[in-house]
Amino acid sequence: MEASREGESFAEKNAVRVSTLGLIIVALATLCAALSGQLYQAGTLDLQQAFNMLQTSMTWGLGLGILACFGGITLSVIAYKRDFITNSPTGSLGLIIAVAAFFVPYSQLSRGAPPIHEITTDFENPPAFIDIVPLRVASKAANPPEFVPVIKGFGLEVDVVAEQKEHYPDIQPLLFNGINYDAVFAKALDGVNKMGWTLVSASPTLGRIEAYDTTAWFGFVDDIVIRIEAQPMAYELDIRSKSRVGFGDVGANAKRVRDYLKTTSGRSGH
Repeated sequence: MEASREGESFAEKNAVRVSTLGLIIVALATLCAALSGQLYQAGTLDLQQAFNMLQTSMTWGLGLGILACFGGITLSVIAYKRDFITNSPTGSLGLIIAVAAFFVPYSQLSRGAPPIHEITTDFENPPAFIDIVPLRVASKAANPPEFVPVIKGFGLEVDVVAEQKEHYPDIQPLLFNGINYDAVFAKALDGVNKMGWTLVSASPTLGRIEAYDTTAWFGFVDDIVIRIEAQPMAYELDIRSKSRVGFGDVGANAKRVRDYLKTTSGRSGH
């Protein structure tokens, strides 16, 4: 047996070792990336620390793991030629896990979303947060509850209205014709329930519904206010969704508003 090992080439001796090392590094980096959001939610890490942990895991961790996996596969090619695939399963598995782990955050960042953190269907008179304001204060929300048409940060000055109009021109108020107010309010409230948001208040008298939504990974809280007003021969539903923290939202508020408008209107698309 020993003589057989001594007769093996460097590639044959180390292909599995290097591939296994790569798989272990990829697995650990993926675990750290996944835990970054959970540790932030638990209060163990602040937001900057959690983002640093995520970034390090996704760059250095996955990067080193991928290099090791490629190294193991390369050694398998040298050692086994055409039969390298069956002799490098750990390296191939490591690459598959790395691609899957990279895809989750990248798919969020690659939406091409503008650097804004709120969406509204009414720029002239955005629906105002009322009952949800104490919750924002208690959570020390970094973003103010008021609609801010121009935001500044990270060396940028962003025109929120212009960016929304350019990237999300389809987001418009809902108009309900031939239906009474009570039915419109009921549809609006039912839409909130279908979206799975946490209801804060619902006032048929004031025509206002307030709720919030919590993201799964980092547990970010975004607030929503819905307003229903009478218009000539119709009722108009306006909605506004705003993140409590963050300069940009990678398109989360726009997606939320679109989904709600589609759900509440009963139409297949917007």
